[in-house]
Amino acid sequence: MQNSFTLFFEIVNKRQDIVRRTVVKLDKKLSIIIPCYNVEKYIAECLESVCNARDAEVEVICVNDGSTDGTLSIIEQWKQKDDRIIIINQENKGVSAARNQGLNLAKGEFIYFLDGDDKVADVAILKKCCEQMQRDNLEILIGAARSFYEFPELQNKFPEFEKRYRIEHEYPPVMKGTELMAEMRRNGEWTVSQSMRIYRRDFLQVNNIHYTEGKIYEDNYVSFLGMYLAERTTAVKEILYERRVRENSIMTQKVTHRNVESYLVNFIQDLYLIAEYRDVTKPNMGMDFPLDIARREIKRTYRLLDEEEKRKFEECLTEEQKFYFDVLIRREIEVVYMLDAKSRLLERTVKENKEMQKKQESRIWKLEEQVAKLEEDKKQEHERNEKHQKDLKKANKKLKELKASNSWKIGRAITWPVRKLKAILRKFSNGNA
Repeated sequence: MQNSFTLFFEIVNKRQDIVRRTVVKLDKKLSIIIPCYNVEKYIAECLESVCNARDAEVEVICVNDGSTDGTLSIIEQWKQKDDRIIIINQENKGVSAARNQGLNLAKGEFIYFLDGDDKVADVAILKKCCEQMQRDNLEILIGAARSFYEFPELQNKFPEFEKRYRIEHEYPPVMKGTELMAEMRRNGEWTVSQSMRIYRRDFLQVNNIHYTEGKIYEDNYVSFLGMYLAERTTAVKEILYERRVRENSIMTQKVTHRNVESYLVNFIQDLYLIAEYRDVTKPNMGMDFPLDIARREIKRTYRLLDEEEKRKFEECLTEEQKFYFDVLIRREIEVVYMLDAKSRLLERTVKENKEMQKKQESRIWKLEEQVAKLEEDKKQEHERNEKHQKDLKKANKKLKELKASNSWKIGRAITWPVRKLKAILRKFSNGNA
């Protein structure tokens, strides 16, 4: 806990020096910092987007974070064509360390972070935003973004990215950071993406704002910290960058214990941050929502872990992290598990009942079908009997008519001697027997 408190005391002390001052000579207006790790498929497109405006006052700092593919070679080829590109090589330390390294060497008045697999929408828009920041003396400017999918099928798999980065509301030209954050939250437009922000460099340096190394979701804490400290911010509708949605990125890859741990780190950082900078004069600002976001993500990602990943998560926790996880989060997860178990039991019971009902309905349907067939057979048998009776009546009628005819009577008279003789012979034959 001591390290976290120390960090905040440093920030508070340095906050007193947040006059508009330049730490080193400003050679360029804008420093674009691009962490690069195994992005050979995308880095050329990324650099094309930031270097296509030859007259732009920018420096492009590419931090090669120990790439093992052709990323470095491609960057070097681009540097030969554009001397505004600066290459920094380091061992693989992660995107946070790469951003921090780039920030340490940046000389621009403003800072913009871009990932190596994304691209700038238009450098002219970045230039326009920097001019607005100069004019209104802004510390942070937030812009919009749009997503594009590497493959069409990803749009169905990750539809949530399609509208996530839009800004459609109008915001005042200057707002206190916490007020802008709360307003964007109410409008459903708050997001932590660093590529949707332009920072004034001396604001970051005076306040010792840097990224937590060795963790993912590093954007979350820096976004909240910047807004808590900033006195002059705004948000605009202009699209600053285009976000590539692809497989196996931080946002789309399989969840592991590192995801949960990083969200827990965010939670603890946000907890100290809110305690330090809560505006007691405005209790309804709703600035606790970073904690709600972090807590929700911890629970969501923890529930996705298998038993082995849960074991790794428990083993990697510090005493401080374990304390907060046990006291503030684990109990909620256990309650959710209990509710889930009851919900699953209820769902299973409902499912079994539905299946039983379906079977019963199937049996009833078959019985009804059999009854219908028997009824049909009975009807057909009845029709056959009726037809037989009618045929029999007709035959009897014809026989009666025949017997009543003269020809029948004459025939009987002619055949009488023969019939009489047959009767005598039959009698005689029976007597001998």
